[in-house]
Amino acid sequence: MTYQQFPEQPQYSPPAANLPTPAPPHWAPPTSVPPTMPYGVIPVVPIAAKSAGAAVALELGLGIFGIFGVGNLYAQQIGLGIALMVSYWVLFWINIFLIGLVIGLVTLPLTWVIYMVVGPLTAARGVTRHNMGMLR
Repeated sequence: MTYQQFPEQPQYSPPAANLPTPAPPHWAPPTSVPPTMPYGVIPVVPIAAKSAGAAVALELGLGIFGIFGVGNLYAQQIGLGIALMVSYWVLFWINIFLIGLVIGLVTLPLTWVIYMVVGPLTAARGVTRHNMGMLR
């Protein structure tokens, strides 16, 4: 039997909806631009200027003990600073070996003097580049 065979059946009607209206939201709808930052402003973190004197002092002060490259690390020249450190220690041990052949007595102090001149010069130049880069 199908429903068409029973026409006396009443038609179903859904109950009337007496639902309450929803409450308004407790927050403001999002805007396209944050209210604390005006449109077109790029946040910038200030970078402090570095001192060439501090870089040279680091190179000379620690260079007396054979630790070169720290002034260049201060000047944000990481690669050059590490290269100065590693190359000095490699040359130091080569010169220690050459002391047995007597030539190391000349090359060891000569290597130290060269690093005492080159290290501070590159550190001071690196600080100048760093400070000029802040103006751009």
